[in-house]
Parts: sequence; C-alpha cells; structure tokens
Amino acid sequence: MAKRTKSPAEIKAAMEALKAELKEAEAREAERLGSLAVKAGLHEIDIDDAVLMTALKELAARFQSSSQLSHATA
Repeated sequence: MAKRTKSPAEIKAAMEALKAELKEAEAREAERLGSLAVKAGLHEIDIDDAVLMTALKELAARFQSSSQLSHATA
C-alpha cells in the first residue's frame, strides 16, 4: 500500500499547529523561569537589562557545556 502524501495545505496546517504548540511551551517555560528568578531574588537587584542578559547567557553556556560533556561520557 502506497503512503498517502500530504497536500501543501495539510503541511501548512500542521506547521501552524506546531508553531502554536511551541508558543505555548515557551510561555510555560518563561513562567517557570520567571518564578525561579523571583525566588532567587533577581527581582530585587538593580541591574541593567543588558548586563543581566549577558550574565544569564554565561550561565546558560556553563550548563550547556556541562550537559554536553555528561552526554558525551554516557
């Protein structure tokens, strides 16, 4: 039995559904991370957004590096 190919309209509809699902997942993660930031006291410090973004990117890179190392040794 041959596999039925999807029409361009069906593919576009699936892509839109996935975009909506991604947006919802990102919103949930933003809420979770925001809550953690408040619990950690980040809302109480007076710091420029650009400086905070740089620090957060450095933190992300640190954990991404250690995550990649642990996956490589597993």
